[in-house]
Amino acid sequence: MSNTRTAEKTIQLTGGIDVGNGYVKGVIRGEVNGKEVFDTIDLPSAVVSTSRSTPKVPEADTDAFKIVVEDDFYNRVAASFTTPLIGHSDLRTFGRAALSTPGSKFTQFEVVGSRSKADQELSSVLVLGVFAAKALRDHVREHGALPKHELRATVRAGLALPIAEYVQRRSAYAAQFVGLLGAADPTVHLVTVKNFSTPVTVRLQFEDVQVLPEGASAQFAITDKGAPLAQALLDDLRASDPEEAARLQDVTAELLVGVRNTVGVDVGEGTVNFPVFTDGAFNSEAASTLDQGYGTALTNALDRMSTSGDKDLRFKNRKALADFLQQEPSVFLQGRFDRAKGYVDEEAEYLAEEIGARFEDVLAEVGGTTEVVYVYGGGSGPVKEILRPVLQKAAGGIPVLYLDAAYSRHLNREGLYLAAKAVEVQKPEGKRSKAAA
Repeated sequence: MSNTRTAEKTIQLTGGIDVGNGYVKGVIRGEVNGKEVFDTIDLPSAVVSTSRSTPKVPEADTDAFKIVVEDDFYNRVAASFTTPLIGHSDLRTFGRAALSTPGSKFTQFEVVGSRSKADQELSSVLVLGVFAAKALRDHVREHGALPKHELRATVRAGLALPIAEYVQRRSAYAAQFVGLLGAADPTVHLVTVKNFSTPVTVRLQFEDVQVLPEGASAQFAITDKGAPLAQALLDDLRASDPEEAARLQDVTAELLVGVRNTVGVDVGEGTVNFPVFTDGAFNSEAASTLDQGYGTALTNALDRMSTSGDKDLRFKNRKALADFLQQEPSVFLQGRFDRAKGYVDEEAEYLAEEIGARFEDVLAEVGGTTEVVYVYGGGSGPVKEILRPVLQKAAGGIPVLYLDAAYSRHLNREGLYLAAKAVEVQKPEGKRSKAAA
């Protein structure tokens, strides 16, 4: 609830939010009692909407510290929005809670078709929701209870778009959060968190938004992590492909860090991005996006399951199927798990062929100078055994380093945070900026 008579400090947040078609991965820095506090975010890119103004059974205000700070609050946020970016004030439940909460409308990103992620309202819902949740978490961390007034937060953000959308849409995408330069007032976004008996409104104002191409932001993180990550990549290659490792036996982590001509294969749920770096700089002319991803394989597998007659393979959406396949199955679910995975693996074979064909197109442009290929992204893990040999065959003599999905799915968020932080350091009290080139 808002109390304009209470003078409260403005919360300062800096974060990198990788809004993927499958999952939102983020890292946001705030401050509690004068010390930096980092939150990491990992939630399905989905919400359930209902026309109700509040949850059926709101949580008690006295449980705020346990729920907001001690639990994974990002995966259970329930909030409504007042902002030019979102058309209705419906109550939206986030993340894993959305996968099991009945609602009038389940919303996930469209991975079939050509509709831009920048044009899908869900993108704004997720970005605003996680920043509001972070502001509330830091307040409750510091004060031990919900605020009795409106929270105010200023935000510096690093966001990403698929390469094809980045080239055309980056300035407009940033401006929708910050507001147009020259406007009398910045755009204000109100997020009212309604998990508790007492609603809490968070007023967000974006000072700066850096928009980077998906995959390229991951490349920045790889460079920033330096020799330790490079050594882990070489160790993985030696363990998984001794023949390739023998060919690269003279390559050290230090030499790998110095590489300046690379191609990335960033496998997401709705797209696969191919960021190209030439002499250390992002090459937008050679970079490419494939409008398919792991979510395409999931969607096609769901369609086949629904017509198979197997009544045990009933999943209400691709998010539920993906979540099921990510868990270690019990003895009771093993047979069901194996059959579901079989359908998905068959579709992944087709996806790998499409990725390999587009990869060859990229190498036709820059293969002569490419030193290393990196493979990463949230969708890279489930298709590793299928995709890796396809890429290695297409790459010829160029080494293909396949990052462990356990950490590679987070690389984009790390790179986006670095971009937001870099601008903050350059102009901590600067004027509003609307985009990064």
